Amino acid sequence: MRLPYPVAQTLCAIAEAAARDIGVPMAIALADEEGSLQFFARMKGALPASSEISCSKAFTAASLRMSTDKVGELARSDGVLAGIQNTHGGRIILFGGGFPLYFDGEVVGAIGISGGSVEQDMLVAGPVIEAFVEMERWAEHFGSVPTFSLQDVDRAHNLEKSLAFALEKEGLPVDWRELQILVGGVVLAACGNRL
Repeated sequence: MRLPYPVAQTLCAIAEAAARDIGVPMAIALADEEGSLQFFARMKGALPASSEISCSKAFTAASLRMSTDKVGELARSDGVLAGIQNTHGGRIILFGGGFPLYFDGEVVGAIGISGGSVEQDMLVAGPVIEAFVEMERWAEHFGSVPTFSLQDVDRAHNLEKSLAFALEKEGLPVDWRELQILVGGVVLAACGNRL
């Protein structure tokens, strides 16, 4: 299972926008359902250490099927996951900024954000999770649509441009974030049973 590339790209763009809104450059990692890196971006000015930390947050959230802050709670000395941070070559992260992404009740990937305080990292992840939930709702609404490749970025961008053109032609405002989420929903619907 892998997130379709156009969806991963959109989620990354949403994270970058949220990071710009708070004025903190971030590293953003998206992992597949097993925790393998699928998509990565580091904003100009982000701390170099943030690159590896964001990847480890995404790995932790995907492979353990829970947020990194939840893993941290369970890994306290008296917790059921005490000592887990010493496994997997030290890749397990015990503080906030990593979240699993669910589609149809299954983990299909995870996001890891790093570059600010833990609170800032979690704040930037919030709009990404909200956008993915909205994409899933759109995918459910569309049901089954003609399928296309999980990596077919051009078709997704063409759909986005066509929808924007149609809205502008009718004199309707274009909200690019909402348009990207809508296209993400179409892509998820097209890939649905292959995620």
